[in-house]
Amino acid sequence: MARLRPVVRERRFVQIAFFVLVLLIGVQFTLWVEAHLAGREPAVPRPPGVEGFLPISALMSLRLALAGGGVHPVHPAALAILLAVLAMSLVLAKSFCSHLCPVGALSEWLGRLGQRLLGRTWTLPRWLDIPLRSLKYLLLGFFVWATWVAMDVAAVRAFLDSPYNRVADVKMLLFFAEPSRLTVAVLGVLVVGSVLVRDLWCRYLCPYGALLGILGRLAPLRVSRDAATCTDCKLCTKVCPARLPVHALRRVRSVECTSCLDCVAVCPVKDCLAVRPPVGEVRALLRPAAAVALATVVYLAVTGAFRLAGHWRGVVPEEEYARRLPEIDSPLYTHVGGLAAAESGGEQAVSRPAHHAD
Repeated sequence: MARLRPVVRERRFVQIAFFVLVLLIGVQFTLWVEAHLAGREPAVPRPPGVEGFLPISALMSLRLALAGGGVHPVHPAALAILLAVLAMSLVLAKSFCSHLCPVGALSEWLGRLGQRLLGRTWTLPRWLDIPLRSLKYLLLGFFVWATWVAMDVAAVRAFLDSPYNRVADVKMLLFFAEPSRLTVAVLGVLVVGSVLVRDLWCRYLCPYGALLGILGRLAPLRVSRDAATCTDCKLCTKVCPARLPVHALRRVRSVECTSCLDCVAVCPVKDCLAVRPPVGEVRALLRPAAAVALATVVYLAVTGAFRLAGHWRGVVPEEEYARRLPEIDSPLYTHVGGLAAAESGGEQAVSRPAHHAD
């Protein structure tokens, strides 16, 4: 079996802790949904953190907020998590992907499994790698067009108020809990592909990562190399999951860099590779533990601010969920082309801002 490269222990600890937290949220949410579907009163509350898996709703909420519409009250945690993720990447370049993202963690671990089992993971040839990397930007462009161009503010608000959006988290769960054959096949290809090609989903298909990579270009903190102490051993380049020539760069500015700090962990020369601000002396640096802590604190600060402001738990009451979820397969809870169905007779509850924190 191949010897696995070292990683920054603090990043791995945060990554595992957040992954376990997401699993616990998933279990709690599943128990809550199953109770409603069975017509029982749930023994556990609905966890707002599940809204982190509603990126479309989050993008639309951001559009509405920037247009002066405030924090939409149906899925406020979705907006909170989106802004926290963006803030992380605006401080330490694209750090969410390698520190907190559960999909990124799973992709990384599958790649390490492939390395352990097969001795290496595949590197696609440049003529194939470059066009495939463009796919995530095409997906990002489509979602931005659909939510920021094709729909005006009134249409965005209508979608956020719609029956579909009010149960979008449940629809998302049922999509994976009751998958079609096509869904199983696609997930199977992604899992096997991630064992063979490190970060297959993240590198080629993730539109979230594409957005964070673009914003990460503005980040003041990123991995830098001290050319004066570099021995040109090229270990940093060999372990870089983004396949960047770190040994030849003074400052890693690529949109593919996730600030995983693997290069820092493997470097044999102390402080040759480190997270540094854009100006100042080479000695001005952040230790790996401090960089990981800073990125995590930024995320917790943004989500914590939303909690304190009362924008964490949505306003949809349990009584409404009890009415809607047993009929979740109704055409009322479908959408085509991003346009959600509207309820007849004006029966839809009017959203009111939430005034309580979790």
